[in-house]
Amino acid sequence: MLKLGSRVKAIGTPVACPACRYPNPGINIWCERCRRPLDWNPATRPTPERVELPRRRRASGLTGLTMPAVSWPRVRLPVFTVPRPRLPHVPRIVLAVAMILAVLLIVPLAYVLLPAGRAAVDQQTAISHPPSTNGATSADTAQAAAIPGVEAKTHLRYQTGGCEAGTACLTVASETMGKDAAAVVFSTASSGGRQCVGYVYRSAGRWHFLSAVCGLPDQLGPLVDHDATVRIGGNCANVREGPSLKARIVACLNDGHTVHIDGGPSYADSRLWWHQSQGWMAQDFLTG
Repeated sequence: MLKLGSRVKAIGTPVACPACRYPNPGINIWCERCRRPLDWNPATRPTPERVELPRRRRASGLTGLTMPAVSWPRVRLPVFTVPRPRLPHVPRIVLAVAMILAVLLIVPLAYVLLPAGRAAVDQQTAISHPPSTNGATSADTAQAAAIPGVEAKTHLRYQTGGCEAGTACLTVASETMGKDAAAVVFSTASSGGRQCVGYVYRSAGRWHFLSAVCGLPDQLGPLVDHDATVRIGGNCANVREGPSLKARIVACLNDGHTVHIDGGPSYADSRLWWHQSQGWMAQDFLTG
């Protein structure tokens, strides 16, 4: 049947089945194939507007080449740790004791090694009183060696006791002992108060006489605590660091120079040596 208001298509125009899309003659109302009714007035569907989508760019076949990231090891120099030297912690009491011990050791050593110290060690205080003369002198002493030499120098006899009234003789007034040497002072008991000093030395275990000098008490020399005068024919007299010809020369004094004897005597190299402020001098160049 024909619906009212439907548009009649031409008989010769085939009508496609909405189900199986079979073309049926325009006069059929049923599909010859699937036997479904044909829709003569299909609802017109609005044609959607065409939406233009942005074109995609075709990906290039070649991708960007990149260098592989290579992680190189970082070279570092070894670090050497040097320990800081630190002084050990010492209690103050230990330091104080160490300083006291050092002073006690250094002072005597310096006193002995320095020239003035050696002179003080070698020097022995002169005997202020004459030794006992109650008996004869011993056979091997400095006095026993000095007596014959001084007797030959003065032509006076040595008396163990006091001299007879009005008679000159020799008596021991004082004695200065040094290192292997001695100076024995004799009184002549004369009215002028002259004295004589006999110089002796010790060698091969025995005392020997060296020389003798006579004069007024303040003119005798060389003697400890007395002034002496340098006597030399030419050039100058050597002052040495020690009482020996091998000792280093520290000064040279001209003829007529006055020195103060503060140490001695000391015997070495067949000479007697006396100490003054600058060093040691041989007795050959000194007079009272």
